Amino acid sequence: MRNLLIILILIFPSLILSQSATKWQQKNADKISSYVIEKMDLNTKDAAFFSKAQLAQIVENANNIKESGASTDEEKKAVYRIGYTNIKAKLEKRFGKKLAADLLKAANEARRQ
Repeated sequence: MRNLLIILILIFPSLILSQSATKWQQKNADKISSYVIEKMDLNTKDAAFFSKAQLAQIVENANNIKESGASTDEEKKAVYRIGYTNIKAKLEKRFGKKLAADLLKAANEARRQ
């Protein structure tokens, strides 16, 4: 089990790098992450984890929309819903359900600003 985690930790960054983010995606992820990190007062390691997870999800959503050819709002909402479920699972695994819910709530607040 431990070896599996180590392998995943080594593979995860390469997956992120293979899907390079656009300037807009990076800026959006930075805006959301900065807001959440400040509001939730995350330590350095947790802040880095959240920032990477947020950027990865934004890039993954964009790639999934492009690959599926989603053009209507309803099709895009379906992709975003799957993405939300994915990032929620990642955050719950690291932070627990309560803190993950608070982080996602803060991220939604940041998107509205």
